[in-house]
Amino acid sequence: MNARRRTRPDGLPGRVYEKGASYYWVRPDNRWIRLSKVLEGDLKMLERLAEEKRRFQPVFEGRGNLPAIISTYMDQKASTYAASYRDEWKRRGEGVRSYFRDWNVERIDAAAVEDFLLNNWPDKLPTQRAMKAWLSTFFSWAVRKKHATVNPTREVKVKKPKKRNVYIRDDHFLAIREWLLKYSFTLHEGTSQARKVTGTVPTGPMMQCMIDLCYLTCQRSTDIRTLTWDQIDNEAGVIHFLPSKTEDSSGEAVDWPLTPDINAVLSHAKLLAPAFGQKYVIRDRRGNPKTDQACRDAWEGAMARAGLADKPYTIKDIRAKAMTDARRAGYDLDALQVAGAHTDRSTTQGYIKSREVPVSTVVLHLPQGDAA
Repeated sequence: MNARRRTRPDGLPGRVYEKGASYYWVRPDNRWIRLSKVLEGDLKMLERLAEEKRRFQPVFEGRGNLPAIISTYMDQKASTYAASYRDEWKRRGEGVRSYFRDWNVERIDAAAVEDFLLNNWPDKLPTQRAMKAWLSTFFSWAVRKKHATVNPTREVKVKKPKKRNVYIRDDHFLAIREWLLKYSFTLHEGTSQARKVTGTVPTGPMMQCMIDLCYLTCQRSTDIRTLTWDQIDNEAGVIHFLPSKTEDSSGEAVDWPLTPDINAVLSHAKLLAPAFGQKYVIRDRRGNPKTDQACRDAWEGAMARAGLADKPYTIKDIRAKAMTDARRAGYDLDALQVAGAHTDRSTTQGYIKSREVPVSTVVLHLPQGDAA
């Protein structure tokens, strides 16, 4: 049976279909591969999809031995990464595997790594650094497993990105928040007819809850995306946060008070679909935590509809805005260090200082000249 063309969006990856009680992937050779049961959720389906693609693609897409070695590495190491980061880690690995599909591991040198970074992300220094880090860890493993003799990333230098100093203006934040809920565009019919089309975005209310919690708790978007109802301690009146970025290092945690504003957002989120079998506060239509990419797409779409597509705002900037606003409201650095679960006070200062523009108190007058 051949894959059918979708007549309406269903939120599934390309060539993946829901058939009966299961998900299936239609390979490029039109063979249907069962991935998982629908009841097992999207995460299980996506893991199986990545696994099946790795098994299939080297036969059809590459002539080198590097893709197979990368596949082995990813299969062995994926489980060592936090669930909140694992999908992003796999996505980076798939990008490396695809780019070097015709390469043998022994041919990869510093020049090849540098070309990979510069050809794909010439103006994105943070992404260059992230991909170099992925390759460095991979080649370190490859050397230990005797697939390679050297780690070629050691000779590659990547410029350090400029310190991020983006602050989301209040009116821009509120505009993006509003446009998460709706869309509007002009539909031209013929040469002279046009009508305005407006509507609501089905995922908008849940995304509003997400950015509201990002702001009201000063926490990272990853920790809001993966927030579970078990972390809401109504008896103690707090949310228990163990930031994913520090769980394997400092283990720094923070309990955030359940303010009336936060309780209102949580109550709203609880009523949104799906309202049954809930585990995650911010969830997709199947009850799974929203993916980083889905949140980025929703945020960028709302920015475009709000006329702010040219602005450099990202969801991650909400945390910096919240901490900067708290500082302006009178909270000292000690309170903000606790709020941000920072072990180093300089980290807290970095969040705020670069976004605070000092106002000069110097007042000058034009010289009057010497009296005759």
